Amino acid sequence: MTVDVWDAHAAQRLAGEPPRRLPPPGRMEWTQRSGIGPGAEILGDDLAGRRIVELGCGPGHNTAYLASLGAVAVGIDSSRGQIHRATAHYGYTGAEFACSTASAHLSHDRRRLDAVVSVFGAIGLAEPFKLLYACSRSLNRHGVLAFSVPHPQRTGAVPVNPRTREQLILPDGTSAVVKRWDAAPAAWVRALNRSGLLVTGVHHLCAPADARRPTTLLITARKP
Repeated sequence: MTVDVWDAHAAQRLAGEPPRRLPPPGRMEWTQRSGIGPGAEILGDDLAGRRIVELGCGPGHNTAYLASLGAVAVGIDSSRGQIHRATAHYGYTGAEFACSTASAHLSHDRRRLDAVVSVFGAIGLAEPFKLLYACSRSLNRHGVLAFSVPHPQRTGAVPVNPRTREQLILPDGTSAVVKRWDAAPAAWVRALNRSGLLVTGVHHLCAPADARRPTTLLITARKP
């Protein structure tokens, strides 16, 4: 199970670095390298007071950054270990963290959202259409969905079968298998349109910046 992998990842991180407060990052990152591509401005000009949920928040860096801008930011992750890390690092910032699957949280919390974000998180790991529909249903009118996933062309060609298995190297050097959806950009656009969202941007990001192929696919959409 994917949650077991992330629990193991979190446990190894915590064993090597005991929980401590961290300052929020100075920028929202959509790739696995800092300073590449847009930042939080793709969510709107002024995020103060906006209700934003991050699906698959991991250690909470981006949720904490959004909270530092004055957003009512909630980070969701199905891994208790990751939520423990996020709370230990950033619980003092006003950001909230909760252990839940993305679909369950969106179904149970009936309050409308101004933005939903996922950075190599739940979107791409869970079955896409049902989760995208749940995001659409949870957003206010003109609300924004923004998510980044590994670019399907990062190895040179889009996988024939979008359901793929990827080797993840854990902090202790061992490897684990993570199942994800490697859909082509056009397939993501169709799925977003079917869920009731209007696609506003498709970004092919190279991280590192001098990579020969795009490594991150960042898509933004809004609720009409």
